[in-house]
Amino acid sequence: MSSQSVALGQQDSGPKPNPLGVFNIFIDPVATARSVPAPLAWLAPLLIFCVTLVIFSWLTIPMRMHVMVLNPPGGQAMDETMRGRIETFSKVGAFIAPVFVVGLIALMALLVMLLCSAMSMKASFRNVFTIMCATSLIGTLQLIASYIVLRSKGDDLQSMQQLQPSFGLDIFFSDLKGPLFAILNYFSIFQVWSLVMLALTLAYLTKSSKGKAFAAITPAWVIPLLFAIVGSLFQR
Repeated sequence: MSSQSVALGQQDSGPKPNPLGVFNIFIDPVATARSVPAPLAWLAPLLIFCVTLVIFSWLTIPMRMHVMVLNPPGGQAMDETMRGRIETFSKVGAFIAPVFVVGLIALMALLVMLLCSAMSMKASFRNVFTIMCATSLIGTLQLIASYIVLRSKGDDLQSMQQLQPSFGLDIFFSDLKGPLFAILNYFSIFQVWSLVMLALTLAYLTKSSKGKAFAAITPAWVIPLLFAIVGSLFQR
């Protein structure tokens, strides 16, 4: 009987989910969903995004300083002391940025989980957080593409708004400013790609309809969009 129990246990166990399967997030939400339960499946994509964010933030400091010299805070020319302080703050901020981003991802995952619960979708915080970390890999591609675009422009950068390369409908409206620009700029091809994969992966994982999943991920785009709109009000 013991041998039968062992055989039955082996038959029920099946293959364990592969944590690296979350890298399928670019094209395969089904394979991604299957890998979500794997231990620490969220770690690798989150580390990749955070490291890329630090590098991107650091490399774009000279570009930001160039723009700030052209558009100094308060409209007054910056002296060397002020410029040095701002540059130091920017360097420190490059390493602090991932902490803020991880906190924001956790907050959005919590809100999505609560919305899932309200719609009778079985989704744990850990699983939602893992899917969001996986979609951050698409955000990594956007950071790389942004740096390439900014690097190609060089000294032609004249405003803070130009530090946000156009990958969305804003590319057709070069004169837009303020909240409308922020909205069109936010919904870039990378952001839409990320949200679609997030919803489809969540739908498969929770065995829910795609409509429910797209409704459940509302906090994942509303909160960052609000930050973008508020930030646009202070850009020059």
